[in-house]
Amino acid sequence: MQPRVTAILVARNGAKHLERTLKALSLQTRKPDIVITVDCGSSDATAQLLAEFGPTQFIAADADLHFGQAIAAAVRVTPPPTHDRELLWLLAQDSAPDPTALEVLVDALEIAPSVAVAGPKAMEWIAGEYIHNFGESMTPTGTTVTLVESELDQGQHDGLSDVLAVSAGGLLVRHMVWEQLGGFDPALPTVDDSLDFCVRVRLAGYRVSVVPAARVASAGDGVAGPNQSSRGRLRRRRVRAERSAQLHRRLVYAPAWTLVFHWLSLLPLAFLRSIGQLLRKEPGAIVGEFAAAFGAAFNGTRVGNARRSFARTRTLGWDAIATLRVPSAEVRRRHALKREASLFGLHGERPEIRFFSGGGAWTMLAAAVVGIIMMVPLLGADTLTGGGLLPLSPSLPELWASVGYGWRDLGLGFVGAADPFAAVVAVLGSIAFWSPSFALVLVYALAFPLAAIGAWMAATRLTDRGSLRALAAALWVLAPTFLIALATGRPAAILVHLLLPWLFFAWFAAARTWSASASAALLFAAVAACAPSLAPALLVGWLFSVALAGRRVMRFIGIPMPALALALPLILDRGLRGDWLALVADPGLPVPSGHAPTLQLLLGLPGSDGWAAVLDRFGIVGFDPQLFVPILLAPLAVLALLALLLPGARLASGAWLVALLGLGTALVANQLVLAAIGAEPVRVWSGAGLSLYWLGLIGALIIGLRSLRRFASTPGVVAALALAVVVLPLIGSLHVGTAVVREGTGQTQPAFVAAEAQIDNRVGTLKLTPQADGGLLASIERGVGATLNQQSTLDSTDQTLSVREKMLAELAGNLASRSGRDASADLAELGIRFIVLQPAGSSIDAADTALRTETALDGNSALAPVGDTEFGRLWQFGETDTAASTPIPARAGGVFGFVTLLIAFAVVGSAVLLSLPIGAGREAVRQANRDAIRRAARADAKQKPKRVRRGKGSVASDLNTDRDVPLGTDLEADLAVDRETGVGTKLEAPDGGTADSVEDDNAR
Repeated sequence: MQPRVTAILVARNGAKHLERTLKALSLQTRKPDIVITVDCGSSDATAQLLAEFGPTQFIAADADLHFGQAIAAAVRVTPPPTHDRELLWLLAQDSAPDPTALEVLVDALEIAPSVAVAGPKAMEWIAGEYIHNFGESMTPTGTTVTLVESELDQGQHDGLSDVLAVSAGGLLVRHMVWEQLGGFDPALPTVDDSLDFCVRVRLAGYRVSVVPAARVASAGDGVAGPNQSSRGRLRRRRVRAERSAQLHRRLVYAPAWTLVFHWLSLLPLAFLRSIGQLLRKEPGAIVGEFAAAFGAAFNGTRVGNARRSFARTRTLGWDAIATLRVPSAEVRRRHALKREASLFGLHGERPEIRFFSGGGAWTMLAAAVVGIIMMVPLLGADTLTGGGLLPLSPSLPELWASVGYGWRDLGLGFVGAADPFAAVVAVLGSIAFWSPSFALVLVYALAFPLAAIGAWMAATRLTDRGSLRALAAALWVLAPTFLIALATGRPAAILVHLLLPWLFFAWFAAARTWSASASAALLFAAVAACAPSLAPALLVGWLFSVALAGRRVMRFIGIPMPALALALPLILDRGLRGDWLALVADPGLPVPSGHAPTLQLLLGLPGSDGWAAVLDRFGIVGFDPQLFVPILLAPLAVLALLALLLPGARLASGAWLVALLGLGTALVANQLVLAAIGAEPVRVWSGAGLSLYWLGLIGALIIGLRSLRRFASTPGVVAALALAVVVLPLIGSLHVGTAVVREGTGQTQPAFVAAEAQIDNRVGTLKLTPQADGGLLASIERGVGATLNQQSTLDSTDQTLSVREKMLAELAGNLASRSGRDASADLAELGIRFIVLQPAGSSIDAADTALRTETALDGNSALAPVGDTEFGRLWQFGETDTAASTPIPARAGGVFGFVTLLIAFAVVGSAVLLSLPIGAGREAVRQANRDAIRRAARADAKQKPKRVRRGKGSVASDLNTDRDVPLGTDLEADLAVDRETGVGTKLEAPDGGTADSVEDDNAR
């Protein structure tokens, strides 16, 4: 009896590929005896094409019918099989067989009666010489493995015969076996339906074979098997379906006694695998990971039905297919080889950084030398003091306890949110874990080389010329706002200046890689934490990037998320207080700054350039340096403006936009008074905005100079030298004594108080500070004194007095007056054991207040004078019970503090994992290779191969000459593959050209 073949063709909106498939079916050398076509609710011309083909039977089905169900519907209209030579040939709209495909498949089943399933070699639809897939298997843990995919077919795999499984498209199966096993599992609609069926075939005692001579073109439409599109939504759906299928098969194949353990492990495994997804730069797969886990855990009767069907037909044990499985080590080896092959296409795709050969190391070394010369007075210091500098808590637990929502042991103490800057300080202090305060010394010691290398790296995004990169580094190091921050002791502003170039560096590449996107998110959070006033400008830049990002928008959407997670408790706290504007207050210890004239801000100076103080110190009068500063800064401004008229003007306009955002921030900040120290107002410092201003100006200058080519050296050197003259007093401020920063002792309390604090870590000290207007500022410090990580803008910006603060003010007044009432009860209630009268300033009124207060305190019988200390004159009150008088509330943060801290940990932790430069996952590499094959084929078909080369006129050189590439656009993202993940393939086109590289845009 001759074999009888029933071909079943399933289509859904597949007119694009269906015509070729139908033509290929009609050209078969061995015609199928019966042809059944199934249209699954198509809305295009699919139904018309199927009807015109003239099948034996045409079935119109619902749109939600998946491949296995459509096949089952077609089988139901066929008569039951009467012998094992009745065969079913399963095809989809994009399964176009070679003319001899069916003939070869039938011969394979005829020759080997033990073979129940035969599968063809699936080839790429466009690049027909490449293998789409050929044979399937799985690891011992059930992970699906395609034996051969995305390889040039040179007959190297034609010796393959017995396999564990074959793909669904083009599969030929004995009808009786199909009926015996019940067809595909209904719980596997698109992924692993064929794999699961073939496993059941094997365990029922039959064989599964591949037939290399039978070739079927496959486009990966998603009818037979998952959709192979690289589009983000479809890709995420495919990854979710693959995981769902794997979990379903695991529950079906597992022994009964292990089911409960598999069920309980579903969500923990989803969590652990989500961490892996972040490391593999596939964040879009995380939602699908949890959805698959929940779907497997609560799937109704699907697992039970599948287990009963599996048990009914199984006649062999798992050992029967052990040799057909792929060991996990072999899977890892294959993935490593694919990644290595994908790396081949990376060289020459974009300019190399060339840190050593391009002068980066020499630039950093020169900056380090200048920095050491400037910091000579601070060398050997363990801590620093002056301005806004304070010691950090001495231990890491105390340091990290300042983060989040909870008790703030500042002044009289309160429950509230910490500033996000506390997290930055905690990270910084953890670097010098043996002595956290030493971290600030390291910041000062390494400030110049860190600023230089940051600017040099940022300049690599704009030019490949080492001289221009070095110039950018020099100008950034010499920026007045940076030097003033160093001289006046503003640690937050220093960190902003150090981090901004790295933010630009990462932001510029965020469209290309998830790693750069996550790095930009972390840097965004750090900059916003150090300078909240910059947050609006950064958000404007983010909105521009989102608007221009195109299909890579997901890589920009999440950039503000870590900053929002860190600031969430403070935002809610401010909202409850109705004080939204205070969100932009400078964190840390408040440092007064005067109102800067607008012209001074336009020149990039948040404060004095230092020349007046130096001249006064040396007795030089009659010379106004302010007249020459605009002249000296003119070359820099002219070169930055010139960039708008030269090639690259579009990119220069982006740099100027950054500069204007920074300048606008500085102008607004200069008008905001949100805090106060006694009667002295504290403005938001304009220097943070001016750092962004300088970043944009230097960027525009570099863009302009690169267009001048060989004429760029002289104007660049002139601009740098002129700027050096302007900031020379600031560079030498530590030497001439005009800087307020000096070596510290690590204490903010007298030694006598510090010793007592070792016994009672919350001992209270009342500090009385004479004011210039004759007033007296009273404040309370606990334990060893104030630390930088404890500072809170909730305290510094709160200008309303609570009941206890009014009590403190009244207490200070009574202590400073000889006729005041007895203050012993108030001292005991507030937990105060020591009183320090700090030295008066140069004001006569302050000196009078200090003398009057000292006399009153000496005459107070309840106080025992201790003596003069470096912090002022000290008195001691009798024993007080600090714990009883000022207790810390139990669980001060409560549930709110725990939840917000958990959110911050999850968001920031995810960004950290995503930012690690670890290679891409298997799915990303596989998709990149497949996309590269298709692009190569399209390029060959058009006879326009795109050559990727280095040199004049190339894409790589255009980035560094006059090509305008807006940040975050598709164009900029298309210029290179992901160097960090190693995803990208360079293929030689048939005519010797080079096909496009393909980047990792998974999980967009």
